Amino acid sequence: MDRRRIRVLLVEDEEIHRVVARAVLRAAGVEVEEAENGAEAVRRVRESGAGGGSGAYNLIFTDKQMPVMDGHEATRQIRAMGVATPIVAVSSDSLPPDVQAFITAGANDFTPKPLTKEKLGHILAKFGLA
Repeated sequence: MDRRRIRVLLVEDEEIHRVVARAVLRAAGVEVEEAENGAEAVRRVRESGAGGGSGAYNLIFTDKQMPVMDGHEATRQIRAMGVATPIVAVSSDSLPPDVQAFITAGANDFTPKPLTKEKLGHILAKFGLA
């Protein structure tokens, strides 16, 4: 089966959530790079040469609550660089105001934690990556 390479940036400060998401992503054949906070995510996107396009990543998954810089601010800064890569918020905070805050910051979609095989499948399909 010839599949194109899919690269994802996973932005999550809690190791257990990174372990779970990494396992789901790798099982789907997705290449994963990780950032432990929003500032590190912004740096990785900037260094990937992402300005004005989709850059090195096909998809970015980000948590909300992280030290140094939260997911909302990271999303705003990545969008301010002109990056069009789909950003999906993955958070335990899934009430409508929480979801709307992420969408307002520039996220394309939201899914509650944990990331599962089924959720990943829907997200990849939604963004034409399946």
